[in-house]
Amino acid sequence: MMGPRRPTILPRSPRRGLARWLGVPIAVGILGGCASLLHVPAVDLSAPGWTVWTGQALWTRGTDQPAIAGEVIIARRGDGEVMVSLSKPPVPIFTARLADDVWRIDLVQGGHAYAGCGKPPRRFVWFWLPEIIGGGAPPGRWTATHPGQDTWLLSNPRSGERIRLVLDP
Repeated sequence: MMGPRRPTILPRSPRRGLARWLGVPIAVGILGGCASLLHVPAVDLSAPGWTVWTGQALWTRGTDQPAIAGEVIIARRGDGEVMVSLSKPPVPIFTARLADDVWRIDLVQGGHAYAGCGKPPRRFVWFWLPEIIGGGAPPGRWTATHPGQDTWLLSNPRSGERIRLVLDP
């Protein structure tokens, strides 16, 4: 079995410094283009094409964390756009959005926000709730059971995160 490869050390070239400085604006332009796409537009759930579920959720973020109970809104549009929010009125706990291959989740506690292009990370199961409610499989290490007509239990044994979801009929 071979060990890790050692980096090759090349002699310094006078042009290398110039190429590095020219590469910075190019990299900023590329990364800035993706960052400018990380803005997810506001959503109007009363607009045509949205399927909306409302109910209650009990969310435990980990094995040593207290459970958070709140009102949940889960919405999906035919083009794959998703919006999920959990709140304990009048305080939002988080809002998750997926639109045009851009995802964003804003967590009020701690003031954290995460965003990216492409599929959202599997650890944020909230983005998959519309699919799970429709009978689809949860992502990654998540498991989902459907013990009642309007009840879903989701858990991630690795992280200890759990969600009990009860939707309005």
